[in-house]
Amino acid sequence: MRDDEDGLRPDTPPPLADVTLPNGQHVKAAVLGRRRDRSGVWWYDLAIELPDRVDDRRRGPSLGSRTITFCAPYPVAQGIPGENYASLDLPPPEQRKRWRLSPPPPGDAWADTYLHRPDCAQAESTGGLVDDQEALAALAGPDVTAPCPVCRPDNVLQHRR
Repeated sequence: MRDDEDGLRPDTPPPLADVTLPNGQHVKAAVLGRRRDRSGVWWYDLAIELPDRVDDRRRGPSLGSRTITFCAPYPVAQGIPGENYASLDLPPPEQRKRWRLSPPPPGDAWADTYLHRPDCAQAESTGGLVDDQEALAALAGPDVTAPCPVCRPDNVLQHRR
């Protein structure tokens, strides 16, 4: 889970979903993620903790647990009223922070900042993440912002203008 404006923190437990098992029983499972397929059906990534036998040579068998992860579509997995699923959804593509503005390397006076892809090895970790519109504005702005010559973010951004 991610920290976002809804006040959810990483230590917040995941929301639950009602899962209908093949034999008709209902269980609650933790929702790890969800996504829509091409036909618009929601698929839930779920986890359930089940009792399990733990064998120990010294003490013999004892009761433990095992977490099982699985995926199920709606309506097999359904949201529970009152649970907050907003933490599972990514922002729309146009609002995702997918570029990094970072200061130039020491001794480089050619640009004030460089624009990188977030996973670029040339990017300084001190720079901030920006979305597509902010990246385009930085490249066109009055400060000298240059696209990284290694990861070439301008090749992707030219199609988003």
